[in-house]
Amino acid sequence: MSPSVSEARSDTLEDRVATLCARGDHGAATAAILRELGPGLCGYLIAILRDEDAAQDVLADVAVHVLTALPRFRGESTVRTWTYRIAWRTAMRNRRGPQHRRAIALRSSLAEQLIAEVRQSTAVYRRAATLHWLERIRAELTPADQSLLTLRLDRDMSWSEVAQVMGVGDTAIAVAGLRKRYERIKDRLRKAAVRDGVIAG
Repeated sequence: MSPSVSEARSDTLEDRVATLCARGDHGAATAAILRELGPGLCGYLIAILRDEDAAQDVLADVAVHVLTALPRFRGESTVRTWTYRIAWRTAMRNRRGPQHRRAIALRSSLAEQLIAEVRQSTAVYRRAATLHWLERIRAELTPADQSLLTLRLDRDMSWSEVAQVMGVGDTAIAVAGLRKRYERIKDRLRKAAVRDGVIAG
């Protein structure tokens, strides 16, 4: 196998973050995370908060949380799962009101630059007319159901990853509960699609 192929296969987000953190360069590690996951995180936050401006504000807080928490990241889950967990917790604090939000004192030039980059990428999450129906129906779901549907369907996370992000533990019982809940959500969406003529009954 040529070095270039081997190198390309090992150049994953996990590898880049581990290497940068080992060097103590948490700023560059945060940049790598947000450049790869940022647009997806923004779409996730828009889905569960149902407000693009609020999602942008929360994303800014997520960027700072990632930057400050990276020195304590132990690799017990994937970088993606860990980052989405931070996003979920930050979004839920935001929904409970400003008094419940962790004070964000750090707004470094690096964090602000990364946030600006991600904001420029959010155009891909502005829905076209063909998706308005799905958005409207999904908007009727609870934030927890939105999170479950988005993580599993849109982000293609494993059940274990979804359980970790949502903080229910990744035991067989917890995962089974999430699976049942997910099936109920899909059934509800299917019935709504039939009712509204989006799909045939």
